[in-house]
Order: sequence, then C-alpha cells, then structure tokens
Amino acid sequence: MSNTSSSNKTIAKNSIFLSLRMVIVLLISLYTTRVILQILGVVDYGVYNVVCGFVAMFGFLNTSMSNGIQRFFNYEYGKNGEDGANKVYCTSIYIQALLALVVIVVVEAFGLWYLHNKMVIPEERMVAAEWIFQLAILAFVINIMQAPFTAAVTAHEKFDFYAVVSVADALLKLGIVFLIKVVQSDKLIVYGFFSTAVAFLNISIYFAYCKKYFREIHFRHGLDKCLFKRMLGFSGWNIFGSFSNVMEVQGINLVMNFFYGPVVNAARGVANQINSGVQSFVGNITVPVRPQVTQSYAKGDIQRTMGLTYGVSKMSCAIVLLLAIPASIEIDYILKLWLGDAIPEHTATFTMLILLTSVVSNLNAPISNVVHATGIMRDYQLFASLTRLCSIPLAYFLIKFYDVPELGLMAVLVMSTATHLVSLIIARKLVHFSLREYFRVVVWPTLLILVVGVALVYPLHYLLQEGWLRLILVCVISFVVIGLSFFYIAFNKSERQLALQLLKPIVNIFKRNK
Repeated sequence: MSNTSSSNKTIAKNSIFLSLRMVIVLLISLYTTRVILQILGVVDYGVYNVVCGFVAMFGFLNTSMSNGIQRFFNYEYGKNGEDGANKVYCTSIYIQALLALVVIVVVEAFGLWYLHNKMVIPEERMVAAEWIFQLAILAFVINIMQAPFTAAVTAHEKFDFYAVVSVADALLKLGIVFLIKVVQSDKLIVYGFFSTAVAFLNISIYFAYCKKYFREIHFRHGLDKCLFKRMLGFSGWNIFGSFSNVMEVQGINLVMNFFYGPVVNAARGVANQINSGVQSFVGNITVPVRPQVTQSYAKGDIQRTMGLTYGVSKMSCAIVLLLAIPASIEIDYILKLWLGDAIPEHTATFTMLILLTSVVSNLNAPISNVVHATGIMRDYQLFASLTRLCSIPLAYFLIKFYDVPELGLMAVLVMSTATHLVSLIIARKLVHFSLREYFRVVVWPTLLILVVGVALVYPLHYLLQEGWLRLILVCVISFVVIGLSFFYIAFNKSERQLALQLLKPIVNIFKRNK
C-alpha cells in the first residue's frame, strides 16, 4: 500500500471519529443547556454566562499560542522525530506557564474591577459571581496548560482518543447537572466547582495518555532560547491575526448596531448560528488534514503538501455547498420551522450572505494552513489581517450612503475575497506553487458547481408549494447534483478514494439494514 493511500485512510478514519464526536457532543450539549437553565434559573444562568464569557474573551491568546505549539509539534515531529518533538514540548511548557501567569495578573486586576463596576449583577448574587469568576480563571489556566498535550495527541493523529475524551467531557457535564439538583448549597457555586473539576480531570487524562504512549513527553530542565524565540514570534503574529478576527466580528456588529439597533444584531446572530452548524461539519475534514500538511512540508514533500491543500479546499467547499445551497433556497421555510413567528427582520438575506462568505473562507483556510506550515507568519498575518479589517470602514460607508443593512455583510464578503487573494500571493512566495493551477483545479470548478447547483435546484423551489415535500426534494436534488459534480468534475483520483473512504461507514450501515 502506498504512503499516500495509507495517509488518506488515516484522514478518513479521523474524520469519521470527529463526525461522530460532533453529533454526540452537540446533542448532549443542547440537552445539558436546557436542563441547567431550568435548575439554575434565568438569573443565575445569566450570571454564569456573563462572568465566564468575560474570562473566555481572553481565549484568543490561548488559541494563538496553542496553534503555534501545534504547528511546531507537527513540523518537528515530521522533520526531526521524537527529539525535535521533545524540544517543542519542553519549550511549550515554559511558554504556557508564562501565558498563564500573564492571564492571571491581567484578568485578576482588570476583571475584578469590571465585575464590580460594569457588570449588571443582582447584589445578592455578587458573592456567587466572585466565586464563579475565580473558578473560571482556574479552569482557563488549566486549559492553557493542557495545550502541549492536546498538540501531541493531534501531531500523532490520535483523534479517536480526542473524540472519546470529548464525549466523556460532555457526559460528565451532563452528570453534574443532575448532581447539583440534590445539593443543598448554592447551586451556582457548586456548578462552578464541578465544571472546574472536569477541566482538571481532562488535563489529567491527557497527561497520563501522553506519558504512556508518546516517548517525547518528558520534561527536561533548560530552555532552548532559539526555539523559544521562534515559537513566541510565530504565536505573536497568530495573536495579531486572532485579534483582528475578533475585531472584525465585533466591529461589524457595532456598525450595524449604530445604524439599526439590536434587531439587526439578532438577525446576524441567528444567521451565524446556522453558519456555525455548517462549519462544524467542515471541521471534521480540515482538522485531520492539518498535521499531515505540516509534516509533509517539514519533510520537503511540497507536492504532497499542495495536493492535500487542494484536496481539502475542494472537500470543505463541497460540504459547505451541499448544506448551504438547499439552506439558502429554503431559508424562509427553515426559519419558520425553527423560530416560528419570532424571526428577526433581514435574517434570511443575512444567512445567504454569510454562507456565501463561508465558501470563500473555506477556500482560504487550507492556504492559511500552508503558511502556518512554513512558520513564516509576519507578512501573511499583517497584510491578511489589515485587509480583513478594512471590512469595518467599508461597511460603515456603504450603509451610511445607501441605508441597506445587507451591505454591511456584503463588505465582509468583498474583503474576505480580497483577503484570500492576498493570502494566495503571500503563500505563493513561500511555497512556490502555481496560482494558475490553483484557480484551474480549485476555484473555477467550485464556482461552476455553485452556479450550476443553484440553476438546477431553484426551479423546484419556484414550481412547488412551500412545505416538507419541497424542502426534502430541494435537499435531495442538491445533494445529488453537488455531490456528483464535485466527485466526477472537481476531485482527482486520490480525492475520490478519500471521499469513498469517508462514505464507507455510511454505506455499510445501509447494507446492514437491508
């Protein structure tokens, strides 16, 4: 069996594990949210979310550092094996400990002031809020220190372990909900204690697993200053990129709120929920591929690196279009089924624009992975982030002069497209791939299938009466048209084999049920 075929089977297996994890965790989380709201009540549940949400706001720091650790783990493991991975592990412990110290100092100093002076919390629940604040910081620090072990699991592509622990985490949180029903103490504080205990249990499981199965997970005293500087430099530019993402989202929200008030923000929030559901399916393909992209680049196998990049670009866009085209065409009926009559104005058009932007974003994400693999982040993060942030002033002026709220999201779509072009230009300088080939192999087939899919499916929406029958027919025809088009037109032989490996468990289920 060839290495490529074996690697594709690994990607397929990991994608299946992540898909199962996503479905199970999503169902458990939805039920947990419903029950905990009933037990805590609206006020305490609101206190918990606003306090924990404030601490989580600093999560972009940990996300950026974690991405950096992940990249260096993948790179060194692919290039220098266990010795290189061990250096990354030891250095990452120092980096995450430093980050944890910074977070504690900053969040304790600023957060306590904000909690007592700016947050609107009932006076009788302020003591509970203070407890939740401290427990949230402790849980956050635990998550920071877990990053090196999560990176090791991902570098070794042990997504089966990752999926099992994620499901166990969701089940434990559900168990906590039923446990606090019977306690006589303050239920909010008890819930905070148990949630932090679950975070501690998670890092303990990851540590024990990594120590047992990965020989590079042993700490050596002494800091590799060169590697420390490289990892901090890489993560520093990642922080800039993550911060620009947060600023773009919040900036567009503020612009829309300034002109139209909270109703339009609610419409965007609903549309983003739909897009998040779509993106959760895409992540099951993109996450398992990321380690192999970095490791292939580290070994100097540029052909494999770009082959994976082209493949995951097409597959992620295929998943987005499979879900986005029927959702966009039947958006009014879907919103009616989901929200009843309480549908914020502009939600339908916002959803279609956000899903279209998602297609562009999923073209860009694999290119971003290639840049991450090189480790040369400055130009990419600087120019791509500044281009993305231009959506805020563009949205402001478009809405100011034309008074159409959809133009705010049109600005995001335009600048996302511009960001992708900037990313391609920078990535080409680093990896030296052909832009002409990229557009021929990835972009033009995706755009063609988008246009053809809408042209073939929309007549059903126009000719049939609104209802379940039309929704089912639109979904089925969309899946057939988009799926077959990508499979036979856009995918090459290796990508078809990977797609078949991803579909094999589903086909087996149908065979067993015959």
